[in-house]
Amino acid sequence: MKRVTFYYVRHGRTEYNRDGIIQGGRVDAPLVHESIPAIEATARALAPIPLSRCYSSPLGRAMETARIVTAGRGMEAEPLDDLREFDFGDLDGKPYAGNRLKFARCFVRQDFSPYGGETGEQVRGRVRSAFGQMFDQAADGDNVLVVCHGAFFRYVLLEYYPASRLCRKLMSETIKTPNAGIAVIVGESGRFTLAELPVTAERFVERYPSR
Repeated sequence: MKRVTFYYVRHGRTEYNRDGIIQGGRVDAPLVHESIPAIEATARALAPIPLSRCYSSPLGRAMETARIVTAGRGMEAEPLDDLREFDFGDLDGKPYAGNRLKFARCFVRQDFSPYGGETGEQVRGRVRSAFGQMFDQAADGDNVLVVCHGAFFRYVLLEYYPASRLCRKLMSETIKTPNAGIAVIVGESGRFTLAELPVTAERFVERYPSR
């Protein structure tokens, strides 16, 4: 039975995160300098784990985070377009102030198509596609780093968390994925389970000191 473990890391904090600007799949902002220590802590937390490959969202904030996490490992992040953040349409790049109600309405419906963006079902399809591709390209026993996004993770949870449909829905609407936080997804024979919810690097080391 083929088994692959995926370590899912959210990108570091960006200028848009700091400034309260909606940041989805259409826009990108550089990492803020003060986010680098958190990313480096994540790199140290994952250092004992032998990684076979690294995949990343093609957006710059994820690729730069992946570069820091994999520094010294002799590998480069492979961009995978299906890992791109949720496309919030014309709301992308706008400040939350003045657009909070519009964003909230779309978020509740999980549908940003009224503004030219994606639906939640489209993002769930990309989750299935991305993990299917990464699993197929891995060997049994591989550990794979995946550097991605916060809203995208909500759909990883909807697809793969082992709980009732209602529980998954409620959790996906309320979960906060910390910048540079780590989650664990396990794939076995093409079936995926979200084994560990996202935590900070410090918490990851406390919970799994032997990893």
